[in-house]
Amino acid sequence: MKRSVLSVLVCIITVSCALSLCACNGAGGASDSGKPAEEERVVKTLMVGDSLFDLWKDNCVEDLLGVENLVNVAVGGTSSIYWQKSQKILKRENPTTIIMSLGTNDIADLNRIGECAARGGDNYEQCLQGVLEMFKETIPDVHIYLLTINICGENIRWNKRAEIIACNRIMREYCEGKDWVEMVETEYAFYDDDNYDEKPNAEYFVSDYLHFSRKGYIRLREILRKALKLDK
Repeated sequence: MKRSVLSVLVCIITVSCALSLCACNGAGGASDSGKPAEEERVVKTLMVGDSLFDLWKDNCVEDLLGVENLVNVAVGGTSSIYWQKSQKILKRENPTTIIMSLGTNDIADLNRIGECAARGGDNYEQCLQGVLEMFKETIPDVHIYLLTINICGENIRWNKRAEIIACNRIMREYCEGKDWVEMVETEYAFYDDDNYDEKPNAEYFVSDYLHFSRKGYIRLREILRKALKLDK
């Protein structure tokens, strides 16, 4: 009688061990090599930048319908100095694609405090390049769409439009040949004609002639949808 009970116990223990081994080698467990199965990378597009994107948060997902997992983390008033310190945001979001709108606040800053110089140079384009390189270093397989700085009618930026044009030209040269970043042209996007000696169409902007009206965002939507190949 005791031998029979012992035999049953041995049988139960053997079956339990076998089931445990199956569970360990099943889906979501260790591979045959003993290493954990790699998680599949989630496709995510991150919008970063200043108020141009920040003020689009209510409508950007609808306007850019077709972009998988679109997340807008833009912060109004920011410049390249802010985004050169954004590694934690990038690691948290882990995007596969970044859409970046930055530079207009660098151009308009009349009281530069030297932080940019310590992070890649006093020139605007060097600061923007520093941001791109930090993004690439933090997320090596990311693809970046960089908007050129658009010309607007706000007085400070209008009077510095030659610097805007020069910065955009240098950034185009920097991005040329790099397969991980491409430019999206918005420099003259808010003109309805070729008279660039005059300010752009005020209808694309709100009263400050800097931030976009709904018509301005509709125009930006058209540009980005084309760049992202959403309307094939």
